[in-house]
Amino acid sequence: MKDQTFILIAIVLLLSCYACSTNENQGQKIKIQETITTVDELREHSHEFDKAEVITVTEGVHVAVGFGLANSILLEGENGNIIVDCNESNDVAKRVKAAFNKISDKPIKAIIYTHNHADHIFGAAVMAGDDQPAIYAHELTNYYIDRLLNVVQPVIGRRSNRMFGNYLDTINHINCGIGPFLDNQPTTSRSLLRPTITFKDELEVEIEGLKIQLAHVPGETDDQLYVWMPEKRVLLCGDNFYRSFPNLYTIRGTPYRDVKQWASSLDKMRYLKPAFLVPSHTQPLKGEEKIQKALMDYADGIRYVHDQTIRYMNAGFTPDEIAEKVKLPPHLNDSPYLKEFYGRVDWSVKNVFTGYMGWFDGNASTLLPLASLEKAEKMADLAGGKNKLLEKAQIALQDKAYQWSLELTDHLLRLSPDDQTVKDIRYESLIQLAAQQSNPNARHYFLSQAVEVKGGSMDLDVQRPVEMVHEVPLSALFGTLSVCTKSEDCLSYNKKTLFHFTDTDEKWTVWVRNGVTEVQAFALETPDLTVTTTTKVWKELAAGLRSPISVLSSGDLKVEGGLNQFRIFFDKFEKY
Repeated sequence: MKDQTFILIAIVLLLSCYACSTNENQGQKIKIQETITTVDELREHSHEFDKAEVITVTEGVHVAVGFGLANSILLEGENGNIIVDCNESNDVAKRVKAAFNKISDKPIKAIIYTHNHADHIFGAAVMAGDDQPAIYAHELTNYYIDRLLNVVQPVIGRRSNRMFGNYLDTINHINCGIGPFLDNQPTTSRSLLRPTITFKDELEVEIEGLKIQLAHVPGETDDQLYVWMPEKRVLLCGDNFYRSFPNLYTIRGTPYRDVKQWASSLDKMRYLKPAFLVPSHTQPLKGEEKIQKALMDYADGIRYVHDQTIRYMNAGFTPDEIAEKVKLPPHLNDSPYLKEFYGRVDWSVKNVFTGYMGWFDGNASTLLPLASLEKAEKMADLAGGKNKLLEKAQIALQDKAYQWSLELTDHLLRLSPDDQTVKDIRYESLIQLAAQQSNPNARHYFLSQAVEVKGGSMDLDVQRPVEMVHEVPLSALFGTLSVCTKSEDCLSYNKKTLFHFTDTDEKWTVWVRNGVTEVQAFALETPDLTVTTTTKVWKELAAGLRSPISVLSSGDLKVEGGLNQFRIFFDKFEKY
């Protein structure tokens, strides 16, 4: 029993590197005591998708808007139908599929993913039913699906929950900018069907009498595609266009989005001269002239931000200075499609700068900045002591200088992390800043961090369907391990653990030595420990679908080399 306990601890430590830990608040909506004021413009924007409805764009083309964060699109064919994008969950997809069936209940012959984002693919099995459709996507989509277990998943998970307001109650959650809400809770169920037909640049197909052209148009994602139906003059543009300033940078965190390429993709779509434009978020547009202007304004808005950022970069300005300077000109700022309900110009400016130049802003004073605690101490000295700095924060709050009071609490909390007065100032500053935002991402982030000040959490323990878990490659699981290394605890430690998966005969070695972890997809010589199991068992353990005790008692996982050493080995990894 003692040996089993050692293994249990070790496995839990390892698997905690693959996903955020659970806590007592998970699954609960956090209620902020007061109802937060909402900017009228944001509340009115909810009319874009506040009614879950299927809109008939033209004969045989229908789009479901308002059921979840993203749209799903039904294309009627002769003896079967096509679904473009499948929503973020099985529950949302079930409601959409029922609505589609009222229009046409022909079998689903094909599904098309416009890109890899979760809100477009995770209701796929529901949409397909028993019809076994072909799944079309760009050739990069499978690669991005495999990155579901990203090495930075814990931090992106937390930031995503803040950004989408996933733990806010329905009173203070207004909308998500591009949809009413994101269905992402511990009770959420998902499904995934892998692409079966992929292409690189362009693909022309005829499905159930519908002539369709697919084209690679990178923008919000590198695998983005459009669906063009030339005979109907219908363009399905994915996430390269929606009724908001585009998310050229997302505050949840993402690799650099090539905004210049995004603008070029919009040009490519514009030159098709569509009569109907169906985005995968927000409502469709009808009329060639209206669509031409919308796509041109969208492309020009992106180009303007990119080009003016580069202009001021070359003139020697820093990212913060450029963000103050670059504002959309009146004719773009007034466009109904460029209001900052999702992306923001200032965030985009900083992303363009970083994409070209990296983190250094060019100012020598930021090359070797003071440590955060030292800076906080000097700020307090400058104010006349910590109590004076606290007084300044209180005055700023009273004067409704909420950003300044918030920034001052950064310093005060470094000096006194548990000071309740400081936390109260920070909470109120965050609440008041949230109330001023027409951008829901900013609003949600402020409110979510206010929740955290009060002891709430943004972590979610979402259900993982068995089918999806089994398709996660081992490379994704082991790829997260090295970034969990507690280097300070293993500077004089040197051990190798070999993992042997008997069903595939794959061997992976994890070598922790002197503060660094090397992970290799083969067996290194002379391992100190050997773990023998199957890929199925290991993936189900990683997803929490099986318990460590169950795999030990069944003999589905075995360890050679000393059980205590096994526990010590995995004690070298961070538990998130």
